[in-house]
Amino acid sequence: MNIRSIAEQARAVSSACARLTSEQKNQALLAMADALDKNRDQIASANQQDMAQAKEKGLPSNLIDRLAFGSSKIDSRIESLRKIAALPDPVGQEFWHREIAHGMKAKRMRVPLGVILMIYEARPHVSVNAGAFCLKSGNASILRGGSEARSCNELLGRLWQESISSQGIPAEAIQLIAGSHQDINELLQQNDCIDLVIPRGGHRLIENVVANSRIPVIKHFTGQCHLYVDDKADLNKAIDVALDSKCLMPEVCNAMEVTLVSKARLEELPALARAFTDAGVQIKGDKQVCERVPEASEASPEDWTEEHLGKVVTLGVVDGIEAAINHINTYGSHHTDSIVTDDPTRAQEFVNRVDSGVVLVNASTMFCDGESLGMGAEIGISTDRIHARGPMGLEELTTYKFVIEGDGNTMSNPREFTQ
Repeated sequence: MNIRSIAEQARAVSSACARLTSEQKNQALLAMADALDKNRDQIASANQQDMAQAKEKGLPSNLIDRLAFGSSKIDSRIESLRKIAALPDPVGQEFWHREIAHGMKAKRMRVPLGVILMIYEARPHVSVNAGAFCLKSGNASILRGGSEARSCNELLGRLWQESISSQGIPAEAIQLIAGSHQDINELLQQNDCIDLVIPRGGHRLIENVVANSRIPVIKHFTGQCHLYVDDKADLNKAIDVALDSKCLMPEVCNAMEVTLVSKARLEELPALARAFTDAGVQIKGDKQVCERVPEASEASPEDWTEEHLGKVVTLGVVDGIEAAINHINTYGSHHTDSIVTDDPTRAQEFVNRVDSGVVLVNASTMFCDGESLGMGAEIGISTDRIHARGPMGLEELTTYKFVIEGDGNTMSNPREFTQ
């Protein structure tokens, strides 16, 4: 694998990607949707091969869950591709209009970032989502999937290149590669060809990318997500939100890992705990929880910052909303946090003070999701603060340029500028 050649090819076609028409891009996405449908048996077979090898190697169960790409997930990606194709094209969108000196006009216009390198583990669906988002936003992409998904990703890469080539788009616009850790590190040095790196995976992968990259990185780090049950919350509502946040997809980054309960609800704590245990969730609790919930084991200091990625919840009692906010801002990963309360003032305080990419009121953390937010899907959920935060869609894969329109204007003489 010639890493330099891969990077140079992506850079070479990036200008062509930026000039693609909306029709070309949309038809390419629809062609990929058709290709997934027509080749679903081969995709499932390749995925089963990857799954069998992952189990033989003893990979963690949560990683194997993320690796699965069966018929229902293929259907979901087909639907997402069609939704993304139907979304407005961000390239060329104009915003922030101002009239400045002597009737001149200024505006911002969205433009592609250029070349995006995506590095991720397992998750074959990311190979579909990332390719779609990068293409629709006018970017060339290099997608490096994990070795545990090699067979499935090789097939998806071929389908992508066939689909985009059918619409007159250079095949190098989406390059899906495998490669070793050494290859990754070499890619991370290609800052003259690659404009942005987005890593998705475990701590070690992301920390390695940050440590070795000469290219700007948007991190999609730990999803250590919280739910706070306020003393003015409806208990049944709180239980529904807690179970959905924890149990719907416990292996994903927006699954809730810590539930904090106001001490004013101590009498109702066993009911909440029973709902968790009935759903097969293991409870790790603080002293007050363990005194009232026989099924709970004592939480270690690490449990309050752990991304369990399974049916485990850390359950704690706090004095009230002030203590809950302080706990979340101190121990959380600033990813996704939710409050259940019937008090609008408390809800607004939580929204204003919790420092996270996504904050929810009376809703499951599962709604931190690109599809739920009308993005079609998401390329990932950023835990950074610069450029993009939270679920990233099409607009987050663009930047902008200023466009200033005049009529022979010069700066030779002093001028007054309007605001």
